[in-house]
Amino acid sequence: MGAMLIMTGCGADRPDSATWRQSWGQMIAVIPDQEDLGSPPQPEKCQEILATVREGTTSLMPAPTNTIDDLVAEWVSVAETAFFECPPREHELQSLEDAYAELDRIEESIETALDN
Repeated sequence: MGAMLIMTGCGADRPDSATWRQSWGQMIAVIPDQEDLGSPPQPEKCQEILATVREGTTSLMPAPTNTIDDLVAEWVSVAETAFFECPPREHELQSLEDAYAELDRIEESIETALDN
C-alpha cells in the first residue's frame, strides 16, 4: 500500500496534457524553419535558439507521462546538439537536415503519445 501512495504522489506532480501542450507549443516554435537559419547558419542565431531551448526545458519537465518525459529529453538533446555545434557534425547528426528530421520524428512521437 505504501508503494501505491508513492506512485500516486508522483503522478499528482505531472501537469495535465492541455497545460503542458501550451509549453510544448512554445518550445517547438523556438526552432525556426531551416531556411530561416541561413546557409551557413548564423552563430548568433544558433546561440539564441540554444539558450532558449535550455531555459524552456524546465517548463516541459515533468511531462504528462513518463513516456513523454523520455521523448522530451531526446528532443532537447537533439536540439542542443544541433544548435550548439550549428551545424551539427556528430556521428548520428551530420547536418542540420539530419537534426531537423530527427526533431520532426520526435515531435510526431510526442503528439502520438499525447493523443493516446
